[in-house]
Amino acid sequence: MKDCKELIKEIYPSLSKNIRSQITDSIFKLKNKKTYSHNINGRWENHYLDIEHVSEIKKIFNLACSEGKKITDHSLVIPFKELGFIKDEFWFNIARLGESTGWHDHKENAILSGVYYLQTPKNSGNIIFRKKINNSWYKWSVKSRTGKMILFDSRLEHSVETNKSKDMRVSLAFNLYSLPIKISSNFYSYSSNKFYF
Repeated sequence: MKDCKELIKEIYPSLSKNIRSQITDSIFKLKNKKTYSHNINGRWENHYLDIEHVSEIKKIFNLACSEGKKITDHSLVIPFKELGFIKDEFWFNIARLGESTGWHDHKENAILSGVYYLQTPKNSGNIIFRKKINNSWYKWSVKSRTGKMILFDSRLEHSVETNKSKDMRVSLAFNLYSLPIKISSNFYSYSSNKFYF
């Protein structure tokens, strides 16, 4: 179990409450600028907003890439359109009362994935990880806290508990790739078969 938990790094970036509020406000104010990847159980799982509308997240990305390099010993990048990529490899997750995220992992060519918590009210749900060793599943949770970043192996399956708060849980999720990026045929498409039960 200890080895499993070592696949995860918890970081507390020095990002002010004001900057987190600016990002969250942009997510809700710019509804007409957002796109969505897929709808599961009546909830839009991923909300996409171009980085030009939330430029404050570049600070989060810079730190994630720096911390990721310490883990992998490789230079890393989070692809987004402003860098010349066709698709953004970051998105926002919004969970209202009673909503959760099912088991899934991330793109196979990503080295690490990450989440930064913008707004996590009490009882809004923790992130749960699982890894199959031999024929047994090992599960453990990591506390979701406002202002916290978690980096983890992209192949590690994870889910998010049900939000039991009347307030929304809001997070920024992203994938980190080593340079040069190996682009596969599914790099620019969302794969719905990445969700498990």
